[in-house]
Amino acid sequence: MRKPNYRTVATDHNATIGGTVAAAGGTVMEAPEPVFRIDAEGAVRYANAAASELLRMLSSGLGSDLPADWVASIRELSPNVAGCAEISAGERVFDIHASPQTDNGWVTVHAHDVTHHKVAALDAQRLAHLDALTGLPTRSVFQDQLGQVLAVARRSKRMAAVLVIGLDDFKFINETQGHASGDNLLQTTAERLSRCLRATDIVARLGGDEFAIIQPEPTGADGIDQLARRLNAALRAPVSTENGEILPAASIGIAVFPDDAEDADKLLHHADIALDRCKAAGGDDHRFFIAEMNAEVQRKHALEHDLRLAIDRETLEVHYQPKLDLATGRITGMEALVRWIDPVHGFVSPAEFIPIAETSRLIIPLGDWVLREACRRTKEWNDAGLGPLKVAVNLSAVQFGNATLLNDLSAALAETGLAPELLELEITETAAMDNAAQASEVFAGISELGISLAIDDFGTGYSSLSYLKNFPVQRIKIDKAFVDDIGQTAKGGAIARAITTLGESFDMAVTAEGVETAEQMAFLHGIECQEVQGYFVSKPLPVDAFSAFMRDFDPSPFRPALDQSGFDWRVQQKNWRRGLLGDLKAFA
Repeated sequence: MRKPNYRTVATDHNATIGGTVAAAGGTVMEAPEPVFRIDAEGAVRYANAAASELLRMLSSGLGSDLPADWVASIRELSPNVAGCAEISAGERVFDIHASPQTDNGWVTVHAHDVTHHKVAALDAQRLAHLDALTGLPTRSVFQDQLGQVLAVARRSKRMAAVLVIGLDDFKFINETQGHASGDNLLQTTAERLSRCLRATDIVARLGGDEFAIIQPEPTGADGIDQLARRLNAALRAPVSTENGEILPAASIGIAVFPDDAEDADKLLHHADIALDRCKAAGGDDHRFFIAEMNAEVQRKHALEHDLRLAIDRETLEVHYQPKLDLATGRITGMEALVRWIDPVHGFVSPAEFIPIAETSRLIIPLGDWVLREACRRTKEWNDAGLGPLKVAVNLSAVQFGNATLLNDLSAALAETGLAPELLELEITETAAMDNAAQASEVFAGISELGISLAIDDFGTGYSSLSYLKNFPVQRIKIDKAFVDDIGQTAKGGAIARAITTLGESFDMAVTAEGVETAEQMAFLHGIECQEVQGYFVSKPLPVDAFSAFMRDFDPSPFRPALDQSGFDWRVQQKNWRRGLLGDLKAFA
């Protein structure tokens, strides 16, 4: 861009402009933007009021010379046809439009002040390269810089490292402490990261709660590890906000050039994979990328793709695990459990594909299909005289937060004709308490539909007595981990006993999961747990097998286990239970 200065040749304005001004009338003189005319020698022959102001900004005027380079720039702009250029005058910027007069060599110049637009453009350019909240470079700048660092490392045959940092539980902090506190934490994180680095290191904010660091020429893997440890330690320090003190932590994923990847995109991707592994392991730590991680990611992508197809084609299966009523010895219901047997992957464990479905939100169409299928089958079994049976369907946290949940439930009942009292929804404590206010509204809506609610895996999450008191929950389920304790130690089964008593104090039914032995069933019957499910009763069964199980069901194999509990044991516990019930009710 040229930034010339004008040169003015003194002249008698009224004499030189002559009839030109008269022909133009007052229009040009009154124009709000600068208009001036120079002759063949570069002398200013005319300037309106706005142009005179421009000339003064250039320390010039009609009575003084313009700098020669200004005149040269106008001449160079276009010797024969109209053209335009950008010219600066001090801190002001103008677009100059020059129109040559071919008959006499004069040039008419119109100037338009574009200072405001230029400043706005520069601000936009700056914002595009720097994060507005933290002042750090953005992702696009980081990627450009990473490419440059790797080019140098490649030529010099040196190492380079990328560290991707993610704040642990940032979403929870934002929701509980407020967005202002979250912003404060992000700004503090940026400052702490910067203080840990060498002058040659580069730090950027990738977006959200993720930051990244480029470490050119690290001092080997030990040096990278030491940096990661310093970062973890620095980011653990408390952060004071208007809403209180935050105790943050961060996970760090690390990838090293050239061992882990030789181009910028793959190196950053591999650091992301290591970050995800670190978070999955509990966070507040760092992990180096290893090749096995990439294989796991590729498998996850393949499973997600094939799961999407399986949902669309309805090739998954719903299996049903019977529930045994300990008071009557009857099967009163079952839990619907999705199973996936893929032609390529074979049997895929729910422990593997359910988390994939949740992170990809495929759990919403998957859960809706399971719900409708379970309701339809339950209606058929009850109509066939195999009941009455009540079906329990699991509800994930993603489904629980879905805005269309209540409509989906209502539609499933209407479509299948299942009575709402024969449907129970199971949700974990953690999913219910992640957003207690929303949970209260959703629970109320589910209850209005006539559907009952159960807290799954009770005792492994928040275990808050307040939500048992305030939420319309009809059942709590003892997690298998507590059932496994029965008979293992002197205190084995103590938690199962306490949960059963807790359920009674809140007038809730109690179901024990994962019952696998006669001893466990006898103990649970003895403490008056109402219902059990597990391999001792039956494994989850496909549709046809469950139908056969119900037609041929014989409770006699379970009677010895139930008889082991004995009424006398319960009498011995009567006083203990009465005292605990009183304490629980007083606490609630």
